[in-house]
Amino acid sequence: MTRTIFSWVLFSGLYSLLALLSLRSQDAWSFSTTCWFPASLLFAVLWLTSVRDWPVWLVTTAFLHLFIDIWIGHSLALASLFTLFEITVYPLTILVFRYSAPLLWHPLSHRPIARELVWVMLLLLFTLCGSAVLSLCLLMAGYPISTQHLLYWSLSTLTGVLAILPFLHEQDESPLSLRQSVGNVQTWIVIGANTLLQLGLFFSPLEPLQQGLNLLFLQLMLLLLSVFMLSGRGTGLLLLVQYLIVVLATHQSKGIFFELMPVRLPAIWQAYCYLVFSSILAGCLHRYQRRTQLQLQQAKNTETLLSRFALTGSSLFFRLDVPQRTLHWQGNTETFFPGEHQSISTLDLLEAHCDAPFMPAFIDWYTRGEEPLFEKRLTIQRLNGQQSCCLLTMMRRPGDPSLTGGISTFNPSHDRP
Repeated sequence: MTRTIFSWVLFSGLYSLLALLSLRSQDAWSFSTTCWFPASLLFAVLWLTSVRDWPVWLVTTAFLHLFIDIWIGHSLALASLFTLFEITVYPLTILVFRYSAPLLWHPLSHRPIARELVWVMLLLLFTLCGSAVLSLCLLMAGYPISTQHLLYWSLSTLTGVLAILPFLHEQDESPLSLRQSVGNVQTWIVIGANTLLQLGLFFSPLEPLQQGLNLLFLQLMLLLLSVFMLSGRGTGLLLLVQYLIVVLATHQSKGIFFELMPVRLPAIWQAYCYLVFSSILAGCLHRYQRRTQLQLQQAKNTETLLSRFALTGSSLFFRLDVPQRTLHWQGNTETFFPGEHQSISTLDLLEAHCDAPFMPAFIDWYTRGEEPLFEKRLTIQRLNGQQSCCLLTMMRRPGDPSLTGGISTFNPSHDRP
């Protein structure tokens, strides 16, 4: 209870501070701000919590947004429209993300970049649709709206969410804690080096450095190279730091984009386009790198299992998705389960073919997380009436959300009718 209250107070305080900071950048001709920092905060909180907790966060957001809008001089109707836009678009987007993830995982399991781009397109679609509906409501209410309003609302939301998307993906998929993934010295050296470069590029005079040197290319190159040395959480933190530095500097008429276009609003537009482009590139590169690392880990796990099965009979390997307990067999299952490939699609169905349950021991091993290897001797009952003595082995490695496993017979002579 104390933790929940503390989380609520922390969220309320951060949301209020970020909203007041964003509304300071409001233009005289616009009803909204050209940046909305609380968007990424609300999106992250909804992503990391269950749906049953959403009413608390959405009601708190609605009250704070409505109060701050009215406090700075907006009418009740105008404040209500902006509040409704915020508490509607983000929950719908996250629900689509969650329900589309299983549908995208299997068809695009070997295409991580394509899966990342599909998620970005879904986010872009919902953001644009939400902004279009908001613009239509404002027009129907008699407020003058231009195309720039729609684009600024969409981009200010999109840039903040894209910056934290790698962090949220890994937070949702990887069993590692935040301290384990960003607690090493290398992560903070990389983030610190990027931060110093970005502060130098966006908050210091650039005229002496611009002779024959593309500073923006240098910044993007260092960002993409840093992705190879960071986890998903580290990449998310790096993109969030870049987002804050670029947006704040450009709003203060400083930095690369203001030097290229010394007019505030076009400079902000260019900054948003760069942030969207660099975040998509970094996110796709991270997903590809993570996919390559998982393939290498699975290959190492398979080699370890092969050494364990060296003195046994025939063997068959699989990958286990732990939350769903789904088995993805890597070979022909006819040797172990003749004529019943579809009936051995989950770990629970495999247990149903055994003479004794092994699931309690497996759950205890996985929950404790102390030993990397799980082994269990099983007696499998086949549909043809035969029994086979087998060895079930599963392995896990840090950062891999799935397990690599295998099953092997001791010796064909041990089978008995």
